[in-house]
Amino acid sequence: MSDASSDDPEKLSFPLGKVSLTEGEVDKRAQLKRAPRPRIASTIVLTCGDPKNPKILMGQRSKKHDFMPSVYVFPGGRVDRADSYAKFSGDLSARTERILEAAYSPRKSRAIVLASIRETWEETRLLLGREVKDGERNLNHASYDAFREAGMRPDIAGVEVFGRAITPPHRHKRFDAWFFHKHLKTPSLPEIGDSAELLNVGWFTFDEIKELELQRATKMMLRVLKDYLKADRPPATIFLSKAVRGQMEAQKFPDFEE
Repeated sequence: MSDASSDDPEKLSFPLGKVSLTEGEVDKRAQLKRAPRPRIASTIVLTCGDPKNPKILMGQRSKKHDFMPSVYVFPGGRVDRADSYAKFSGDLSARTERILEAAYSPRKSRAIVLASIRETWEETRLLLGREVKDGERNLNHASYDAFREAGMRPDIAGVEVFGRAITPPHRHKRFDAWFFHKHLKTPSLPEIGDSAELLNVGWFTFDEIKELELQRATKMMLRVLKDYLKADRPPATIFLSKAVRGQMEAQKFPDFEE
């Protein structure tokens, strides 16, 4: 990636390379009449400890996965219907609300954030919640009911958006993936655990992550995260990766100049 990303987050615009596909991906895409519509997905990067050299929560996807097998990723996944109706605590910053609502409705925007919190529980057994009084309604949803049983609601406070990546139309599976960050101010690393989705879940420094098997998009977002964490305050716009005429490009979102 170009060093332009660390010079001025407001002026991101540089090529990331051509869209590359494996033979298997080409065959699967050829079976579709048209490009699939991207599914909304949500990922959260949780940091803990020294802000200058934080520990980051990641886990390894099972080798049985059809999409990105065996690589290390941040917790995340597709947005579910229940994410739009689950009760929550806390408020998003005006900045994150404004950026998300440039693409989606207020309810959908909150659902995208809640999806990352739900997926964190499902994949790492970490509840990002705030204690509430008894009497929460059962949603008949295993993950949200886990919060209720723990006397909590998912807590969206302190979650900031820092990136977005849209899978190019050349692929048979497409996602409109949003990337969030939250720093946990706990005296020690929270307890975590493996799941059916993620194995070898752990807290890793940036140096330790260099030794892990990563997919290109994850490497890209780690670079964006480093630049984001260096800033004195979150920038007004976020990094956006999307395909333009067969080339992956980094842009800013929202682009107020359009």
